[in-house]
Amino acid sequence: MPRSQPSMSEEERRQLIEKLNSDLEDFVAERSIAARNKKKTEPEDTRTIDEIAEELKNHPAFMTEIDWSKPLPPEIEGLMQLKYESENPTARADSYRDDGNEQFKLKKYKIAIANYTEGITCRCPDAELNAILYANRAAAQFYLGNFRSAFNDCIFARKFKADHMKAIVRGAHCCYKMSKYTDAIRWCDAALMIDPENKEILELRVKSEQGKKAVERDERKQAAQERKEEAEEKKLLQIILMRGIQVASMKVSKDVKFDPLLLTALESHNPTGAKVHVDGEGKLHWPVIFFYPEYAETDFIHDFNEEHCFYDHLAHMFGPEVEPPSWDEEHKYTADTIEIYFEHKEDEKLYKVDPHSSLLQALQHQKYLVYAGTPGFILCVRDSRFQKELLNRYKL
Repeated sequence: MPRSQPSMSEEERRQLIEKLNSDLEDFVAERSIAARNKKKTEPEDTRTIDEIAEELKNHPAFMTEIDWSKPLPPEIEGLMQLKYESENPTARADSYRDDGNEQFKLKKYKIAIANYTEGITCRCPDAELNAILYANRAAAQFYLGNFRSAFNDCIFARKFKADHMKAIVRGAHCCYKMSKYTDAIRWCDAALMIDPENKEILELRVKSEQGKKAVERDERKQAAQERKEEAEEKKLLQIILMRGIQVASMKVSKDVKFDPLLLTALESHNPTGAKVHVDGEGKLHWPVIFFYPEYAETDFIHDFNEEHCFYDHLAHMFGPEVEPPSWDEEHKYTADTIEIYFEHKEDEKLYKVDPHSSLLQALQHQKYLVYAGTPGFILCVRDSRFQKELLNRYKL
């Protein structure tokens, strides 16, 4: 990855160049003397050309690959300063582009992006070079899966050169990867205006058309499903209204026409996700919650038929053959000792419910409001100390 280097004076630059040249001459001279001495005392050098080339790679003048994870030798630092300290911004940008291309070939895309970015920040006046830098960075971003960033670079590349073919093609692929099929088609058409026979773009345009049709088909299905659900909700609400049941979200002005879509409270808030529904015989089934404030406990009845009475459920939950709940250590909650109430929040009153009445009868009480699609009732033990304290807090 390119590093920012401290500025060098002309004298320091001259001395560095002279040192590098001198080092290179000494390197070659030493190898020549060593070769002559070796020839006198030892058998002929049998090294291959590849082995000699590998040795030369260790000299800064011939190095082609650098391990950026390790500190750079002083000679390499100096060479980089000479390379990137050109006062010509175009020359600097071009150097960064070359380095970026080398890293791109090695699939080191993040380092390549850093090089292209440095080249872009040089702000060179060459529009063609700027377009290339953006297009190349888009390619590196694309291979990293950064399709949005890649697409933005394609847009900038075309600002410098509107007909930059690689940027247009890359932009079309980015749109396709992001499932923006309409945009992909538009970018494909822009590419085909330049190269009408481009096979890659022709195939991509076909795939984009197919993707667009699939999205439109899914949107039509979703819209149809939403219309169906809306119709079912309206039907359900009509049944509830015909029962004379009041739902909290129905409390709107008399002058305002009732909109069933306002009845979002029909979505149940209980953990099971159960919702009020109508069976094949037209009977409503509600999720119901029982509160036991004495112990801060609750019970959920997932499916309470509107025609069933409360006592049937109490007998099933607190009958003599049923193990009492863990919180009822005194075993005082039984089907015959429990009393049922519902709360009217606005009046701050409790209303008593006959255990032998049906759920529908309770819900039809003129003061009952269904909240969050889940009717709720308060249960406590008759003549208990807690019941007396509870009733004292309310107006019964």
